[in-house]
Amino acid sequence: MSYAPATLSLPLVSVIIPAFNRAATIRAAIESVLRQTYANVEVIVVDDCSGDDTVGAVRALSDTRLRLISTPRNLGSSSARNQGVAVSRGRWIAFQDSDDEWLPTKLEKQMARLLAPGSSDIAGYCGLLTVSAIDCRPGERSSPHYTPGSSIVGVERGLGDALLERNFVSTQTLVVSREALDAVGGFDETLLAVEDWDLALRLARHGSFAFIDEPLVLQKFSANSLSRDNRKLLLAQQQVLAKHADLFARHPDVLARHYYLLAGGCRRLGDLPGARAYLGKALGLRPIDPRFLAMAGLVALRGFASSAVHPASRLGLFRRRRAISPRPGRSER
Repeated sequence: MSYAPATLSLPLVSVIIPAFNRAATIRAAIESVLRQTYANVEVIVVDDCSGDDTVGAVRALSDTRLRLISTPRNLGSSSARNQGVAVSRGRWIAFQDSDDEWLPTKLEKQMARLLAPGSSDIAGYCGLLTVSAIDCRPGERSSPHYTPGSSIVGVERGLGDALLERNFVSTQTLVVSREALDAVGGFDETLLAVEDWDLALRLARHGSFAFIDEPLVLQKFSANSLSRDNRKLLLAQQQVLAKHADLFARHPDVLARHYYLLAGGCRRLGDLPGARAYLGKALGLRPIDPRFLAMAGLVALRGFASSAVHPASRLGLFRRRRAISPRPGRSER
């Protein structure tokens, strides 16, 4: 069933698109929303102080459902989304990324579930097909990847436990009631990455999700995608663990795995003291896990090699890292 443009008895869905230097991709992202078979939408593009012609690309589109607002300075995607929500009018809020595309029936299928008689779901999401890998180099072929994968158990209704393992509710797949979004306070503007994971965890505390198991969003990665910044990802993951410590504490095996992943992130960035600290936390929860023990040995060997080659500089590097590490009591953030 398709919804004609004149079918205004259906609730308005406000679609928020934050954009920063996306002149090359923003038009396709917007047009994929305007082509939706569920036509009672408004599209609000929030230009986050772009330095390219993103604004010109948006203004070149002529559609009464499209609005453009601009931030006074670069505030980040979470703040840009919150500003878009603040000026929106819909009872339901959806989000699109400025370099991704929706298939035409995305909103129709999601809203049919959310508006079904007897539904009490506060939000819905759908499958996502990554068609351009984050680490794919120019000229290389990419293998599409579907999220959520078939190994994930509990993808509908109460998502709390499943979301502790990993995030599978990406922002551009989400439709949420304004009431629920307001109740949890919108996006956390202190997070530089994984803000969708944090929002999904907070919404899951508040109510249930409907899931459409179809790849209705095509995800791509631009050169300035936040997901490419490993330092920001690492810091944000630490913040999410601390922010939802009460939930993670109920699942020590899951928490241990996240500590192990953080240790790996620190190791790849050259922060061996940070890697050792997180491995210590992981081993404290799962002392005989072979993966944790293997990484502990690798980190120890790298630390020994660095000290053997440059003992003086190694000591200085250690002191400098100590100086910029989180203060006591905030080490998990």
